Amino acid sequence: MKLQELLAGKGINLERTKLIRHNLTNEVVAENYAHGYLELYQSIQSPTRFKNCDTVISFLGTEGTNGVFQGCYQVGGFVPYDRAKLPDNFTPDSGMAPSTSVIYKLTRTELLADLKDRLVIEWGKGTINWCQNGTTEKELLAIRPAVSEISFISYDKVLLSYEALHKIVYNKAAYKEWEEKLSAVAGVYLITDTKTGKHYVGSASGEQGGIWGRWSEYARTKHGGNKRLKELITADADYCNNFQYSILEVFPIKRDKHEVLEYEQLYKKKLWSIQFGLNDN
Repeated sequence: MKLQELLAGKGINLERTKLIRHNLTNEVVAENYAHGYLELYQSIQSPTRFKNCDTVISFLGTEGTNGVFQGCYQVGGFVPYDRAKLPDNFTPDSGMAPSTSVIYKLTRTELLADLKDRLVIEWGKGTINWCQNGTTEKELLAIRPAVSEISFISYDKVLLSYEALHKIVYNKAAYKEWEEKLSAVAGVYLITDTKTGKHYVGSASGEQGGIWGRWSEYARTKHGGNKRLKELITADADYCNNFQYSILEVFPIKRDKHEVLEYEQLYKKKLWSIQFGLNDN
């Protein structure tokens, strides 16, 4: 089935539609995605980019030449580009400048909203061409099953028991969104012993497969090789059921691992997790 068949069935005028794909291998895209600025990033374009266009349909490139549906947007007018009015940690790309760029008003619609992060298309070999006409045919690869039992909302709201983490890691097909989100970022995470209140602060870099790669080790071994956690599991194999996993800060997947480690040390100091917690260094 073609994506265009699905869109036409929803009454979308393909002649006045643009398809865009943000590739996570692009460092600027990854940086803004990690900070939740993907919608802002895509709204900054040349004045003619969305001319004679009513609808923009956005996809995220997560692996190969795929495109994971992010949303349908109604195109409105635009205002001049002014970097000073954007968030300090927004990362502009080299082409964004007052002389060449504007900020479009792109309003998310409810169209296909239930398919966000579920509908996957084949973008094709021309991945460098990130913006294409709505009439450019795209093969529909999959519509992933909806998962409501354990839903990913945002990085700052991640709060998982060991049981939930184990379920997500060992049922990747059903919880594909978790793998995509946690593989897309490096970061500093927190493991809390809910029985004693003690904390363990850890970090994961891109070399470790992001947070997903590191947390997969916890799901597999229960302790991730950490000394004090390992001591708890050695004494009681089921002690992992007291662990709760959350995320303190995320970074683009290509962030230098030494910078990530600096933040890990900062959080250890903030939480006193060496003196009173489960970190041993």
